[in-house]
Amino acid sequence: MGSNSPDSATVYYDDGTISVSGRIISVGAPFNQTYNLASIVGIAHGKDKSGQLVSLMWTILSVFGLLFGISCITTDSPIVGGTIFLGSAAILWKTIKSSSRPYVELKFGGLNNQMLFMQKMEQAEHLAASINMAIQDMHTPPEPGQPVQTPPIFPSPVFSRN
Repeated sequence: MGSNSPDSATVYYDDGTISVSGRIISVGAPFNQTYNLASIVGIAHGKDKSGQLVSLMWTILSVFGLLFGISCITTDSPIVGGTIFLGSAAILWKTIKSSSRPYVELKFGGLNNQMLFMQKMEQAEHLAASINMAIQDMHTPPEPGQPVQTPPIFPSPVFSRN
């Protein structure tokens, strides 16, 4: 093989959970999935904006919970008010944190696309660039002068019968 074409030992990305090698993408625990690079048609990455209505609902509820908790703290039940305030603050923090998760989408040319969610956008950009590089290297032809495959053998037309 030429020096341009990758082998299965070439590692483009490895963060301990997701690994991109010359032919496969391997996702470790808890998912334990493997994807073949040859079947991937395209890659997309960005921030997941799905569920905005649900996030808005939880934000409004937690703001009301914060206001109710403050009103209970200032009146005669500070323990209940503090509990409601802390619970609402936790719900608000979790809602804001998970409102836009970075992702890398593996497109397989159908409806079975896979989303790989990341912690930071920089990680998603690096993973998408690594997968694109692995796909490009996989489709790079070998060095000049090397046959892609063995040439076909055609029979002589003199000896063939119809």
